[in-house]
Amino acid sequence: MAITVFAVLVPSAMAYGDLAGVTPVAGLYVALGAMVMYALFGTSRQVIMGPEATTAIMTAAAVAPLAAGDPVRYAALAAMTALLVGVIALLARLAKLGFITDFLSKPILVGYIFGVTLIVIGSQLGKMFGIKLESDQFFQQVVELIRRLGETHPLTFVIGIVCVAALLIMRRINRALPGPLIVVVGTIILSAVLDWQAKGVAIVGAVPSGLPKLAIPAVSFQDILALLPAALAITILIYADEILTARVFAAKHSQKMDANQEFVAIGMANIGAGFLTGFPAALSASRTAVNDQMGGKTQWVGLFATALTIIFLLFFTPLLAPLPTVALGAIIIVASLGLIDLAAFRFLRKVRRTEFWLAVVTALGVLTVGILAGILMAVVLSLINVIYHISKPHDALLDDMDASGGTVYRGIADKETALTEPGLIVYRFDAPLVFANAAFFTERLEELIANAGAGLKCVILDAEAISDFDSTAAEALENLDTDLERGGVELWIARANAPLRDLLQVTGLLTRIGQENIHPSVRAAVTAYRAHFGIS
Repeated sequence: MAITVFAVLVPSAMAYGDLAGVTPVAGLYVALGAMVMYALFGTSRQVIMGPEATTAIMTAAAVAPLAAGDPVRYAALAAMTALLVGVIALLARLAKLGFITDFLSKPILVGYIFGVTLIVIGSQLGKMFGIKLESDQFFQQVVELIRRLGETHPLTFVIGIVCVAALLIMRRINRALPGPLIVVVGTIILSAVLDWQAKGVAIVGAVPSGLPKLAIPAVSFQDILALLPAALAITILIYADEILTARVFAAKHSQKMDANQEFVAIGMANIGAGFLTGFPAALSASRTAVNDQMGGKTQWVGLFATALTIIFLLFFTPLLAPLPTVALGAIIIVASLGLIDLAAFRFLRKVRRTEFWLAVVTALGVLTVGILAGILMAVVLSLINVIYHISKPHDALLDDMDASGGTVYRGIADKETALTEPGLIVYRFDAPLVFANAAFFTERLEELIANAGAGLKCVILDAEAISDFDSTAAEALENLDTDLERGGVELWIARANAPLRDLLQVTGLLTRIGQENIHPSVRAAVTAYRAHFGIS
């Protein structure tokens, strides 16, 4: 099991190190720190932490503008980003901030993953064609590539296509095959034998042997402040991805996991990666899946894979020198293709079109204004969408009680009359009653009351779905009761839960409406209405 995880780890970690903008071997440094720390502090038995495409590309987006082309400064900033992610995760554990991930709804995650996947693929297009692209945004990269197709290096392009085809074929034949490792070994041998470097093919070159040294990144306080927003966003996304995946495997194997402790595990994994001059570490979906498929049941798999990585770094890194960089690009592209989930977009479109468009806008935002800004824009739009739905929730006029004692609900627009029965309106409001929808609540009831005519005697509010209640809603309900009282109409409440009854008491509405007019069920309220007004 550990050998298989190691076989998948080495080529992918190097590819993600290159993607992050640091030396490829830095990806292995990240794996060392992350796997050991997660094994010590994590609660999932299957999760493997390490370098991943999303964190790599987000690191590059945050660090590149600050590094100004200096590779030493770039590496220090990337390592500091990992340390900041670690510290933020630990602070989040202390503050119990796991709820933050609730703002990353499914449409945002679907759109984000799609957008980042295209960014990752776009960042590797230059390698595939043997062209150094100047653009750093997806659409500009595609346009530049089309414009410069005449500069394509034929041999590099052929190697890239063959690598992509080989990876896809091996994935189709058997997903357990270590395709990336096979491609890396094969291209290293061919590159050394055929001397591809002399023919113009870019190679990895000398890779330093030995283990990384523990070091504190040499950056300024201003650099730390500049990196904080990116580190916060990366932390949220790492936690959201890790906790969702860990829960899936925990449920699959009837295991328990501690969501708060996972903050500690993520924090320590990133601190380990940062001190080893790496970059932010995240859940590795591919290596976690391989671990599970091979029957891994404890974190010893990660620890043994770490030991194999240490042996590789000590004795075998010189073998990587002839590796064509286009092979790493092919590995990243094929891995990224597996993240594209068009079915998720179709599902969102089927469930609710607004969520589908939110995912589309998120993807376009990530592709055009950048990952961090795109996510922030999507979160804002998501919150606006939530507020919109809260402001105009579903409501209903309850129809007559049936013989079995239940209730039949019909939408207000479908009723030919504005009365549940003569002299009575029973109205249900299907949302928390708060400032965002208090006006809507008042308008709907005023419309019903106006259409009821002079014979109206009582309004019963079915409050079962009103799980929250604020001062604006209290004022609206008090004004409604005052208006009804002027017309000789009573306001009663049915199915108020304990928190709502407490709020009614605090706001004084319970005294105003009367304890005797608070009923445990709609049926009880209607029965009391008939008895009170002498209706048989």
